[in-house]
Amino acid sequence: MALSTGPVSEAPNHPLAVRMGVIAGVSHNMVIGTVMGSFGLMLASVEQRLGVSGEQAAAGIPLVLVGSSVLAPFVGVLIAKVSLRLLLLIGAMLTVAGYLTLAFTHSYALYLVAYGLCFGPAMSLAGSIGPATLVTRWFNRNRGLALGIVHLPVVIAVVPWTLERALSVTSPSTIYLVIGVLCAVLMLPLILLAIDHPPGKTETVAPEPSEKRTADGSFSMGQLLARPRFWAISLAAVASMTSSVLLGSLLVPMGMSWGFTRPEAALLQSIMSLVGIAGSILFGWIADKLGGGRSLALIGFNCAVLWLILLQHPPFWIAAVVIGLIGMHGAGAIPTLGRGLSDAFGQASYSRGFGLNTLIGLPFIAFAVVGSARVFSVTRSYDGAIVAMCVFFVVAIVLGIYAASGPKAKEPVPAAV
Repeated sequence: MALSTGPVSEAPNHPLAVRMGVIAGVSHNMVIGTVMGSFGLMLASVEQRLGVSGEQAAAGIPLVLVGSSVLAPFVGVLIAKVSLRLLLLIGAMLTVAGYLTLAFTHSYALYLVAYGLCFGPAMSLAGSIGPATLVTRWFNRNRGLALGIVHLPVVIAVVPWTLERALSVTSPSTIYLVIGVLCAVLMLPLILLAIDHPPGKTETVAPEPSEKRTADGSFSMGQLLARPRFWAISLAAVASMTSSVLLGSLLVPMGMSWGFTRPEAALLQSIMSLVGIAGSILFGWIADKLGGGRSLALIGFNCAVLWLILLQHPPFWIAAVVIGLIGMHGAGAIPTLGRGLSDAFGQASYSRGFGLNTLIGLPFIAFAVVGSARVFSVTRSYDGAIVAMCVFFVVAIVLGIYAASGPKAKEPVPAAV
């Protein structure tokens, strides 16, 4: 018996696929939701307990983002070679270790260690790449929708409200300890139930002859980087991610520059987050219907129009609708990217592609946030930054259409000798 390659067929999902989706969703939410959701509210207590300035306390999240982004390509390679359950378990234990460190330390150095060496790697292992890879391996049908549901920001929506009330009745150390215990209780038993691959099923492989792929049918990082189609998918998704981070970082000063009050601008930020929850599911479903590339092109077109409306400095209620829709499209970028990568390069290449995309997006996001702030300081307006985002999305439309034009991944099927 030999192996030949045939076109992708969306076979029924394995009966255990839903369980794997639950494991992935809990892992993603507990790592990213607790770290990102708790950071801002705990800053004042960190300054007081450690005796540091606000700028020093705020260094935690940049350490997490840079650490997870730089490690992402290496994590993508590890996931392709090492047990995914083991890597998820390591990510969970690093998360717990980070919170235990924060609960008991009075050292600023250990505070940085918790965020840089515990939460940073955990973000890649058990927060983003690991859970998304688990879903991609187990779901053939409705893969985009499954990715969208797993990435619903449930915990990050609940944590700030809960912590604000908890801080009035208990100490920050106790809060960190409780979060660490919750992560251990919820993540560790579930991850032990994770299974790396569906029994008896092979992953879809890259649409190239076997001599141009690695032994497991995937592309290496070098092979992915050498393919224009990978760059097209990646950059089309990065446009939407950059848009979301830019607004999430600067929406309050941006709204105030348009004449809104600070509470009104803060409300816009809340609206963007809340409407974004629907986008994760909606665009996961759309990606299953249209494919990843076409869906990224659709997101690019819609966002180019939405950012052009912002350029007109609309009244508050129109701005609220537009900002909400931008948040919805931003949340849809992750499931759409996942569908696009697995369609174009196969499930076997997914973890490497997702890891590389995380690293590729870092300079764009950093430049957008810093550059937009600089534009405002020089011109006293964010219009230049808005125009730049519109141009980026126009480019994303072209890239998405190009990405959709290539061959799809193939699935190994039995063939006669």
